[in-house]
Amino acid sequence: MSGLNLFPPRIVLISYLALILIGTLLLMLPFSTTRDISFLDALFTATSAVTVTGLIVLDTGKDFTPIGQFIILLLIQIGGLGYMTFTTFFLVSLRRRIGLKDRLILAEALNYPGLHGLVRFLRRTVVFVLLTELLGAVLLFLDFVHKFPLGESIFYAIFHSISAFNNAGFSVFSNNLADFKDDYYVQLVVMTLIILGGLGFFVISDLYFYFKGEVRRLSTHTKLVLSMSGILIILGTLGLFFTEYGHKSYELPLVERFFNYLFMSVSARTAGFNTLDLSQMSESSLFLIMILMFIGASPGGTGGGIKTTTFAVILIAVIRYVRGEDEVVIFERKIRERQIHRAMVILSLSTLYITLINFLLDKFEEKDFLATFFEVVSSFSTVGLSLGNGENLSFVAEFSPLGKIFIILTMIVGRVGILSFMIALIGKERKSALKYPEARILL
Repeated sequence: MSGLNLFPPRIVLISYLALILIGTLLLMLPFSTTRDISFLDALFTATSAVTVTGLIVLDTGKDFTPIGQFIILLLIQIGGLGYMTFTTFFLVSLRRRIGLKDRLILAEALNYPGLHGLVRFLRRTVVFVLLTELLGAVLLFLDFVHKFPLGESIFYAIFHSISAFNNAGFSVFSNNLADFKDDYYVQLVVMTLIILGGLGFFVISDLYFYFKGEVRRLSTHTKLVLSMSGILIILGTLGLFFTEYGHKSYELPLVERFFNYLFMSVSARTAGFNTLDLSQMSESSLFLIMILMFIGASPGGTGGGIKTTTFAVILIAVIRYVRGEDEVVIFERKIRERQIHRAMVILSLSTLYITLINFLLDKFEEKDFLATFFEVVSSFSTVGLSLGNGENLSFVAEFSPLGKIFIILTMIVGRVGILSFMIALIGKERKSALKYPEARILL
């Protein structure tokens, strides 16, 4: 069985790469764009869509035709749920038998614990996604119909609902959602979609059965995700009130300021929509947003980052260790050492990767260090927030071809997951029966 565990990360990575290549070719076709675009820009856009990042080097609303925008939307939808989720769902719908290898791959793609009940979980997930996106589109349409022609309102509502739920951050508006900074209704709808997509499908399923009365208590995972998500949203909002004091956004009325800071706190954890001009925000605000981006959403959802549970396990482990306690306990449940080690590895690899890429970009691009650092964290966490380049495009638009390739690679690594990416490259070490004597090292 240990040999089979080598396959899922590699196949998931290959499926993403194949989807990106197909998307790139489709976006380069004449009917997809309003002007000629380079292969690299098409590749960047397809990667950003498939990895549900949202960084753009082309104006989605101006440089792409409605067909091109639909292709981007389709890439977002497939990339958000995962290629294997879609293909397996259609196979199940056609009553095709799903083998063990396919189940292992699907479990890896959905971040589902185990194989029991996996197909039923898949069906519930796809139905939930489609119904939520449909409801989100209807709610957005009720607002857009007063601002745009009927046909455009329908398309804009569908596009932004899917983009928000999949935490993609793509918008057909050149300035993203800046024109809606005083439209609290649209902000609330988009925030709700972002949160639902970022919680993780396992959490949604757990909540469904809990409120239905089929389970007596929520799982520890669900409790941890809900508590950490709530804490991060609140701390992010309050933090922006503090870091933005005396800056341009603080001139907004109190209610408008609250909604925009709340929106940025939610969006920063992998969605990438923005209602405020990030280039006008303080450096401390940008650093706070970078922390939120790095933590990201929760496992099994459409968001990226190191995940809320990883951050929570490490934080609690540190607190317990400082207090002299041997065991890490969360909600009266002990966390296995293997999970703590996994969380530490994810944090370490993520930090090392971001640092390496940032040093390379700082060397080759010779641009502002903080701005480059911000783009690297945003791409790794598949967020899509950017300081911009003055033309409503991502700051990455000013990068050289080599710099864009680094960002493309970073988006792929962030979407697949740094640990899964490393396993896909070098494989998982087989367990050895050989036991070595312990070493004493001073720390």
